[in-house]
This record gives sequence, structure tokens and C-alpha cells, in this order.
Amino acid sequence: MIRVYGDSYAIDLQVDWQWYKQIAQAKKQDYYVRADFGVANEWICMMLFEDFFNKEIKPGDEVYVCMTACVRHWFLWDHPNVSNYQNMRNLPADKFGISQPQLDAVEMYYKHIQSGFIDSWKFDATTAWLNHYVKVFAEQDIKLNILQGFGNATDVMPQGHKTIQGDLFSSVCTGEFKSQKSMDDYYNEPIPDQRINHMLKDNHKVLADALLSKDSVDLNQLPWHKRLLSINTMPMLKDQLSPHGLR
Repeated sequence: MIRVYGDSYAIDLQVDWQWYKQIAQAKKQDYYVRADFGVANEWICMMLFEDFFNKEIKPGDEVYVCMTACVRHWFLWDHPNVSNYQNMRNLPADKFGISQPQLDAVEMYYKHIQSGFIDSWKFDATTAWLNHYVKVFAEQDIKLNILQGFGNATDVMPQGHKTIQGDLFSSVCTGEFKSQKSMDDYYNEPIPDQRINHMLKDNHKVLADALLSKDSVDLNQLPWHKRLLSINTMPMLKDQLSPHGLR
């Protein structure tokens, strides 16, 4: 089975051409996903460990963990999505299903406690933890691969079953836009990104093909389809976007 854990780069959005579904189809295997919008690395790793502890992950499985941005933290146990403060600023608490005191507490963390050192240290520790489980999984004939969603500054490199360098945000997500202004205008729209996992459809195939054919992948060197997306080109690219509106 192909198992995937992560954030919005991995969430199942009900189309059959997502990158990991193409991998599963090529290998004639089923797939399983535990991912959600806006979650932190702590939640992603907890979902992975929970399934491993409960013996849901079996010998022969291939696992992909999509790590997220180091600035996210799992503040509220029942609200793992409330970890991406950059997307929460200037929005009411009920937008996220939490109380105003809870939102105030998150804001106070960023005002009085958060630092780049803490974020980087926690990300390094998380990467080291995952590297440890790469070895634990390998002893049980389970392949654990680590994809980085963002270019987090780190001294601890992922050492998964496959060597995967680079990150999805800088290699493909931003590269699909025609220009920096096109990207800024796109994200200033009152609706979220309409790409599945922040990638055009054709780039899901680029990623799947690379992960299927190579043991060492440099995301920065893949033949991505780039410089295509803007508000004006969205109608022409509708077959590359989510077939249903993402809200």
C-alpha cells in the first residue's frame, strides 16, 4: 500500500490524478492518506506514529511524509488546522471554529515566544525523528520517504528510503506562476488556491514519474511545467485545476 501523511501538498481532494494516486496506480496498489490543510509537523508525525503503533502500517508498504513549514505549531489539540498563523491574521476566531481566548493565546505565542531559533530547532528535531524511523521502518520492510513542502532552513537533511532534495513550494508551486506579480495577485483573490496540492495537473505526473523511476530525486531539476499561471490564464488552465471549487 502507498501511505501518505502531510498537509495540503498531500490532502486527498477526490481526483484520480494526484501524484501519489498515480504512484499507487502504477504499482497496482491501494493508497491511504492522512493529511489536512494548515497542519503542523507535530500533527503529521503523530498521525504517522499512531498508525505505526497500531500496526496499520504493514511490511511492504511505501510511506511518503510531506513535511510542512517550520513556523507552524500544533497549538490546540482539537484544532490541528489552527497552526498556520500567517493565514489567520485579521480573521475572526469563529472562522476557525475556536474561541477568541484561544485565538488570543496563539497570537500571544507569536508576539512573546516565537523565534526563528525555536522554529529551526524543532524542525531539525522533527527531521532527525523521521530519519530515525526510516531505519525502524526499514527493519520491517517498510519504505519511508520524506518530501519537504517548504524550504525550511535546517542543518539536518532528510534521509529517507529515496534521497529527495529540494522542496515543493520553491521548485513547483511558485514556479508555475508567470511572474511574482501573477502569484501575488492570485493569492490576493478571495478564494483559496484552486490547484490540487498546489500543483497543476501535469506537474502531478512529473512528480509521480520521478518518484517511480528514481531513487535519488532533486525537485529543483525536474522538468516541471512552469510560467503558466495567472488570474488571466486560469480559464485556459481549467483542466489543470480542481474540477470542483476549493473553499
